Amino acid sequence: MKFNRASKPNRLALIATACLAWFALSCAGTSREANDAESKQYQVAAQVAKQDAEEGKRLFMEFLDQNPTSPLADDAAAQLADLSLQGADEQGAAGWLQLIVRDYPDEANADRARVLLAGMEARNGRVVEARRLLTKVRFERLNPAEARLAYRLFAGLSDDPVDRLNWQVRERFAVVEELKNADYESPVLGGGLEDLEREIITLVDSFADEDLNRASRLLRRDLPAGRILLLLSRRALQRGDFEAANNYFERADGHDFMSSDKALFDEVVLALELRERIVEDGGTMPSFADVAAIPRPDYSNVGGVIGVVLPLSGRFAKYGEQSLNGIVAAARIFGIEAEISSTIDIANEQKSEPRNEGNEGRDENRLRLVVRDSEGLPETAALAVVSLAAEDDLIAIIGPLLGDTAEAAAPVADQLGIPLISLTSREEVPQNRSYVFRLRTSPRDEIRALVDYASSELGAKRYAILYPKDNYGRGMRDHFWEAVSAEGGMVVASSGYETDATDFARPIRDMVGYKLLTQKEKAALERRETVLRRSRRLDPEEQRLVRDVANALAGPEGDPLPPQVDFDVLFIPDSHDKIILISPQLTFHEIDDVNLMGPSGWNHPELVSIGRKHVRGAVISALFHEESRFEFVSDFVRHYTETFGETPDVFAAHGFDAARLVMAQLIAGANDREEVRNGILRTQGFPGASGVINMAPDGNARKRPFLLKVRGGKFVSLD
Repeated sequence: MKFNRASKPNRLALIATACLAWFALSCAGTSREANDAESKQYQVAAQVAKQDAEEGKRLFMEFLDQNPTSPLADDAAAQLADLSLQGADEQGAAGWLQLIVRDYPDEANADRARVLLAGMEARNGRVVEARRLLTKVRFERLNPAEARLAYRLFAGLSDDPVDRLNWQVRERFAVVEELKNADYESPVLGGGLEDLEREIITLVDSFADEDLNRASRLLRRDLPAGRILLLLSRRALQRGDFEAANNYFERADGHDFMSSDKALFDEVVLALELRERIVEDGGTMPSFADVAAIPRPDYSNVGGVIGVVLPLSGRFAKYGEQSLNGIVAAARIFGIEAEISSTIDIANEQKSEPRNEGNEGRDENRLRLVVRDSEGLPETAALAVVSLAAEDDLIAIIGPLLGDTAEAAAPVADQLGIPLISLTSREEVPQNRSYVFRLRTSPRDEIRALVDYASSELGAKRYAILYPKDNYGRGMRDHFWEAVSAEGGMVVASSGYETDATDFARPIRDMVGYKLLTQKEKAALERRETVLRRSRRLDPEEQRLVRDVANALAGPEGDPLPPQVDFDVLFIPDSHDKIILISPQLTFHEIDDVNLMGPSGWNHPELVSIGRKHVRGAVISALFHEESRFEFVSDFVRHYTETFGETPDVFAAHGFDAARLVMAQLIAGANDREEVRNGILRTQGFPGASGVINMAPDGNARKRPFLLKVRGGKFVSLD
């Protein structure tokens, strides 16, 4: 981690204290070649000092006074420094250490003394003097424990993070050498190898990309070079730069790693495998679990200018405000006021005052939203795009929301060359336009997800469709039929009903074989129904037997009589209130052993609370699921709720995803509108709050919606 000037002396004070303890251990009892008289006088002083520190100090000073050139003179000064420290006289100790450095600069104790003095200077905030002393230390004269302390001091004094890492790496090597020759960990700093490696990891993980690359060049293959390359690979994945991520990982191959690097290594391997499958496998839509395993970008320092065009007044203002709230939540603003001005600055998670257009645009740590009200009018939306495109620093536009306003704004944005991410449901809006995209989940996406689940998880082969006779119902019927055929399945029954119907007996009966019956088959059905009516007078066991026999009756030609429920799945593309009416009638007509499926229109609490047993086990698609277990959804829900005091809806989720999609391009280094456009077009496996997103070449987002199942009286996620 980086140290500011206020915190550095505190850390260095701990280092200096450790140095004082080390000096006492390393200098006591030292002896070198000297004449007999000098050796005897030195040993006497050393023995006395053990019993009487003050008398020992007097004898060592006497030795120095009488033998200033003795080979033991620097040892005597070292003993005096040690005795001063024992008496809490740090100033006196410093004086003796300075004497060693000054008068005996070439002796071994001089290098130890320089290390200790440097620690003292650092403790007192004299960083320049501490560095000067350390630069004169001859490391080859230090043992591993001594070198370890010197390296730690160098690291603590460094203002450059890569230089600090270099010294920590040297310290680690010294610790390893120390432990090779001992069956214990050095108690001097109390941490041992594991603590030091945790410090190294903390420092490296805090590096900017530039520092990681510098450190990689400096360390070459030395630890933690492998971790550094893994971090660079992980960050490239976060930016969506798969090629760079793969290159960094390949460079890490063959490097040594610390044991604690395994989790990061496994994470990068999994993410690379998933990205390769997503990008290379023909645009295959990844699962929620797949994209959750890929590292998410860090949006905290993103900066740039984004335009917004939404209906903030008029009939659709409610939906425009929800979408804008989602965009604001993407920037992690808390406590934003309800009033929306024409320009919003986002910095430090607070709303700033509106700024005049033309002021400084893209700041490194500020995201500025320039908001325009379309009023729900096509011409107003088109003029808003012209106004926003005139801002040089504005990088993209989010919106419009409504179909006709999006169709009016799209050609203008395309002509002016500014990326437009529309939130409309009309799939034709981005077609044949290079700078226009559409983010909303399409009906085809919902149907593909449902049919894929039915085929792969339920093993379904035969399907039926019960649909309303309007454009939506017929369109959904056709999409569903196509999806079933693509999966190798078969639609064996299809029946429609009027949009204002409340009695669905005829379309249901038509779907299960009551239509086009011969007179003989109708007579056989009447006989069966008579038997079933009379069986109601019997006791339950006899009634069950009679019903089994009656239901097994065949027609005149030996064919089974209706209801012929020969399908595994029944798909009904309608809203929840219609399903509440239809589902009991399905049960009444003995269609109660099939898997019900429906689109997002079923996603309403009343479906479960009113439909109850009739919709049990139903599987539906959902454009947003606020209870999703995946962090990229739950984080959005939490931030949004904390910001606005209410849970988000699907409009907020789409706004959130659109903003994050633009922000992801800024994080990846996009500097102009064309680069933002190209980055959005390459989007694959983007973890959105409204579902997993792949961008198709025509500018339409392909999305994996959420799948929910009715179980235990509520909707539960199948993802």
